[in-house]
Amino acid sequence: MFINENDKGEMAMRIFEKESLYEFDGLYNFRDIGGYKTLNGRTMKTGILFRSDELSRLSQKDLEKINLLNIKSICDLRTLHEQKSKPSRIKTEQGIKLINVSIQDKSQEFTHLEFFRFLVSKASTIDFRKIMKDMYYNMAFVSHVQINKVITLLSEQNNVPALIHCTSGKDRTGFISAVIQLFVGVPYQTVLNDYLLSNDLIAPRMKKVERFIRWMSLFQVSPDRIKPMLEVRHEYLDEIYNEIKGKYGSIEDYLCQACDVEQRNLQNLKYLLLE
Repeated sequence: MFINENDKGEMAMRIFEKESLYEFDGLYNFRDIGGYKTLNGRTMKTGILFRSDELSRLSQKDLEKINLLNIKSICDLRTLHEQKSKPSRIKTEQGIKLINVSIQDKSQEFTHLEFFRFLVSKASTIDFRKIMKDMYYNMAFVSHVQINKVITLLSEQNNVPALIHCTSGKDRTGFISAVIQLFVGVPYQTVLNDYLLSNDLIAPRMKKVERFIRWMSLFQVSPDRIKPMLEVRHEYLDEIYNEIKGKYGSIEDYLCQACDVEQRNLQNLKYLLLE
């Protein structure tokens, strides 16, 4: 993928800023999705929407840092199985509203025993790239009710600043973050570059996941075959973005027509996110 020198400079500066501001003991993929210029010259505000991986490993120091961000609500995109297996360390009694909006990820619904049986029985035929593309299609064109809930939640002033997260913070969270950035007018290439940042941030954690999957498959599945599941790829976002544009013309029309988000909520969201 081609990234021009200006984009590289902007991305490098934002990575530096984020690492200096948002270093956590128990999170790999926490960042602010704002700070970018829009196509009409405005700026997406910082300090309003954050994205992250799951919150079960937070240290006491991490909890104190999150408190400093004044987060009022957390939108958990994980399935019920994921929520139970890795419960968040942030509780409602801490004064933060916790909202569960499960976007299904079939790969996260297996128990360890079921996953073991799946990998061993289908080791030679599993197409992880297809699994990921199917997941993105499901998010964009089946999960309309869930997207409506997320956008409506974030459009209410008393719910922001807010944090959106899933398990790794790369796919479900990456897709929702991209939709929001595109909706307010951040250029697609900038959104894509920000989406791809997850690969750098989650690489250490994904090496552990790779070892786990290889072990569960009794080493029948090679690292190269697993790779499509362990990273974000421009093709994943490109394909659904192009299909959304082909069907609806714009992200705003997609949110209105496909996801049935009310116009007043979209207007409120733009008001809250743009300066």
